[in-house]
Amino acid sequence: MSIKSVSRPSYAVRAGLGLLLALGIGLPGTTAYAAEASVTITQRNNEQATYDAYQIFAADISEDDQATHVAWASPDMQRTVLAFLDSHGYTQWLADNHPGGDQRDRPQNAAEYLAQQIASSRTDEGANTTPRTTAGSSFANELAQFLASNSANKQTALSGEPFKGAEGYWLFVTTDATTQDYNEAGSAPIYLALGGSVSTVYEKSSVPTIDKEVLEDSTDTWGKVADANVLQALSYRLTGTLPTNYGAFAHYHYKFTDTLSDGLDLAVPEGTDLASSLVVRIGERQAPIDGENLKATYANRVLTIEFSDLKSPCWEKYGITKDTVISVTYQAHLNASCRLGAPGNPNDVWLTYTDDPVSEGDGRTREVPVKVFAYKLRLTKTDGQTLEPLAGAVFSIQVAESNADATSRGMYVQADGSLANEAHRFETNDDGLIEVQGLDEGTYRICELASPDGYTASGDAIDLVITSTLDGTGRTLTALQASVDVPDGQQGLLADVSEVDGNAGTVLLNVSNDRLLTLPLTGQAGLPLGGLVALAMVGGSSFGLWQHRSSRTKLS
Repeated sequence: MSIKSVSRPSYAVRAGLGLLLALGIGLPGTTAYAAEASVTITQRNNEQATYDAYQIFAADISEDDQATHVAWASPDMQRTVLAFLDSHGYTQWLADNHPGGDQRDRPQNAAEYLAQQIASSRTDEGANTTPRTTAGSSFANELAQFLASNSANKQTALSGEPFKGAEGYWLFVTTDATTQDYNEAGSAPIYLALGGSVSTVYEKSSVPTIDKEVLEDSTDTWGKVADANVLQALSYRLTGTLPTNYGAFAHYHYKFTDTLSDGLDLAVPEGTDLASSLVVRIGERQAPIDGENLKATYANRVLTIEFSDLKSPCWEKYGITKDTVISVTYQAHLNASCRLGAPGNPNDVWLTYTDDPVSEGDGRTREVPVKVFAYKLRLTKTDGQTLEPLAGAVFSIQVAESNADATSRGMYVQADGSLANEAHRFETNDDGLIEVQGLDEGTYRICELASPDGYTASGDAIDLVITSTLDGTGRTLTALQASVDVPDGQQGLLADVSEVDGNAGTVLLNVSNDRLLTLPLTGQAGLPLGGLVALAMVGGSSFGLWQHRSSRTKLS
């Protein structure tokens, strides 16, 4: 017997058609020659997979997959398969193709009908091309489920190890695909003419994948990291794929689970509901969140988007195939509890999905995280000579023109780190300190609006430039830097960055002024010349006034 390896998508159809062509020369009621044959199933997504192996028919299988001497493998298998076929159109098919006489129990007839339905199912082509009520992609799965529930005649096959059994027509069904390794999947049922040209099957079942990204608005790119101000809208995108054997499933459960950390809040605009704040797409088409076929919930910081059954007739018009991508977009924002600096604010997503076309149990992917970072400004106002902290200095902080984020340019930082159109007046406390947390990277124009008693506010400003370096692969903040610049036309305040702590996400900025002094005159020997002149002028004026009044008195 020659050895030939084939991939799963073409093999399911080929095996069914091969048997169908061969059955015309079968000998009715003849006991099959029970030669022993071998096959090895290699499961790429589950190296430890086990299979229940059911022999449906015994037969002599040639090297070119032609079957002769077809017979039922056992009386139990005959009863089980015929009961299934009777409920799937077999009686009508017999009337149309083999009228006259009792043709129901003949193995050739049952094998011919079975082969036709399996060969036409296209279970690995991706699309569910036939109505769910006919054979189509559900037929092979339903037969496998029926045998698993009603037949005791089974053997066990292990992935990667040769399975030996009598020549004939066999069905292999994954026994349990769900484990904590998250990378295992049940395959479509494998129908195999054991003893023919195929001795190795490379099973191509697969698990769907899930990805999550956040939009960094300063560069308008999707990635795994971003930074933002508190309450700044952040756009998130979830992207899920389907398994290569999606067409083999009769039902397909598909659920996104997205967890937000304490520093993040889901954004649901006032006057709207959760469903209207999410955009779900199947391929390029938006899918309605109707609460039945597609549900969305948000509770305890967990967002779920769930398709109860992607094979439901309501989704047929979307033309879903194994290559279809399903996406979800939504917005969230940092809150006052956000973590600053290197720890970041993560949120994770995973996918729950039907992982076995036969048992229809659920598996899940690993979590996929993204992170959003924010920073803190500690501004201290001090005396320029004594370095004494100064209370009562008032500042405004504005997003400068040089900031790359056009949506926030010109807005003012508020007490909680958010942005607004009106300037907030930050005033230093007794320690000369202002603290503002929840800042994005960028350039901030800091203007002193009022100074403590004894100091004069120039009205000039400085630009504080905060620069972050984010690693999307590792989802880390690798560097945080800050510097001071003087805007054009400004004399500038006396300011310097004294410390930057990337782990804590903190920038320490010092701003200073010199106290205004009035120097007294000391060591005076007499009145200054200016004082003498002034006294002389006052004396002369008084004498002239006296003379004028005296002359008026005499005239009267």
